[in-house]
Amino acid sequence: MNTTKFLNIFYFTFLLSIYSCSSTGLVETRVNESIGKVRANANQINLITYNLQDVFGKGEDELDALINYFNKEDYDFVLLQELFNEGTREYVLSKIDSAKYKFIIPRVDYDSFPEFLFNDAGLFYMSRFPTIDLSQIEFENGIENRGSVIHKLLKKEISLTTDFLSNKSIAGSLFQINDSTKLFLCSTHVQAIGSKHQKGYQLRQIRKFIEQAVYKFLKSNIVESPENLAVILAGDFNSDAYDEEKLEMFLTYLGNPRDIHTEINLEKEEYTFKLRFFNRQLRFDYILVYDEMLNIPLKKVAVQEINATDIQDENSESISDHLALKAKLILE
Repeated sequence: MNTTKFLNIFYFTFLLSIYSCSSTGLVETRVNESIGKVRANANQINLITYNLQDVFGKGEDELDALINYFNKEDYDFVLLQELFNEGTREYVLSKIDSAKYKFIIPRVDYDSFPEFLFNDAGLFYMSRFPTIDLSQIEFENGIENRGSVIHKLLKKEISLTTDFLSNKSIAGSLFQINDSTKLFLCSTHVQAIGSKHQKGYQLRQIRKFIEQAVYKFLKSNIVESPENLAVILAGDFNSDAYDEEKLEMFLTYLGNPRDIHTEINLEKEEYTFKLRFFNRQLRFDYILVYDEMLNIPLKKVAVQEINATDIQDENSESISDHLALKAKLILE
């Protein structure tokens, strides 16, 4: 058995032991569920976030199913995490409907790639709305500015799983939704199985990243009024949403955004991560909304619907060990 396989087995076993007290009740899983075509009003945006688990590449059937799903569905924003494989990235770019997703950010972590297979943040954006050029704004504290996206690597710690090999990061782009409304949309992937201290440190880094960005947007007048700025953070946080103590700490470190899945679904538990070999399921993926930042009220975001769906190929095989989390949101 090679080292990578051994570490992966250890990783799954360790996850099982940590979350063995989680709910064992299985819920009905939605498969390739549509976001729908009908919109409440012109201020609705449709968003999906998905950890693709693409380290060594995906089969063509899997990628075709994934691309077909995104092409036919009415999403405004698609956020992917763990898109590490360059062949996958190129295939998606060649097959995706570019007339629909006119604004694509295929990579945020250029400096470290391709030093090592995993040494990439794996974040990928697709949008129907245009990005706003941020190249004239100077950011501090390790924030890289690439014009259409700003990005910061999160501090890692060595662990007994392969997860620490990949860079963990936070990225954000500012999108023009209409004449007055702008959306700062952030995507992240936080380390799994890190210590409590390490997890808290990464979450505080994310909070400071968003705070600095909002402050710079307002100071530079690229956003004229905070009432016209919505701020959304999505991604894989490797933190179980159904551990109340951990969830409270998690949201506090991030500056108390709204976990809109819990807000809308209340006591209904829905899962986005599958330990396939152990029949265990958890929710590690989130879409979070900020009502204020730096004590400044922001544009209100109402939630019409949010749930998970398992994106599967034609053979009814899941494309990832994660489910996608999708939402219909109203920028009020």
